[in-house]
Amino acid sequence: MTDSETFTRFAQVAQQHRGDPDFMQSLARGLQVLLAFSEKQNPSSVAEIARRTALDRAVVRRCIHTLECLDMVRRDGTKYLLDANVLNLGHAYFSSIELVQRAQPSLDALSEAVHTNCALAMLSRSDVVYLVRSQSRRLTQRSLGMGSRLPAHCTSLGRVLLAQLDQVDMDEYFAHASRPQITPHTITDETTLRGILSKVRDAGFAVVNQEVELDLVGIAIPVRMKAFPKQLALSVTISPRYTAANEMKARYLDRMRETSTLLELL
Repeated sequence: MTDSETFTRFAQVAQQHRGDPDFMQSLARGLQVLLAFSEKQNPSSVAEIARRTALDRAVVRRCIHTLECLDMVRRDGTKYLLDANVLNLGHAYFSSIELVQRAQPSLDALSEAVHTNCALAMLSRSDVVYLVRSQSRRLTQRSLGMGSRLPAHCTSLGRVLLAQLDQVDMDEYFAHASRPQITPHTITDETTLRGILSKVRDAGFAVVNQEVELDLVGIAIPVRMKAFPKQLALSVTISPRYTAANEMKARYLDRMRETSTLLELL
């Protein structure tokens, strides 16, 4: 889900619950302000956050003051950025899923065997959310730690996960999901994507060639873990300078399926 979609959804929910005595508008606004901070926007001013969230500046100022008092944000001149204490908000969630600790050795072993990056992710609305990742020194790529998100339509992980949706959920995805053109190779057309997802479902894997990032190809397969309620996907990504997109299946699929079997037994 993009930032604009998140803020629109927050506004819609807040409007729907206007007058609800159990719904805390102030909490919703504070969360909007927290979500307005991103890697590209930090540090941000009150005016910038107000523009991104469509909240009144006075409301944003009060939210930031509160967050600053709670050591969630810190001042940088006339602007603000997230403080490390904000990680506590996500720590409880990731600590509650032992999957992270249990899956990491398997991904590390896979990464070492194939000499490139591996990841385990789940679907969250129109994005994939990274839960576990093992990064190789061989491949320089953007930092994608736990909780990082990428659009589902143009990633191998996302296509595998979207392909598992039933018809109702897939129609819902295409009705509401933003599908940005990230690189010249990114496929955004609904009819084309539906055809691709149908083939992915039949094949049991997805290969994406430089659609989310230039000089990056990926292959992903679905994974089910008994202790985790959601469908997961496992990916291997590498530069096409090392492995061409049409070679991904032959080079990595068998090894990935071995890792998938290990993960499913955890």
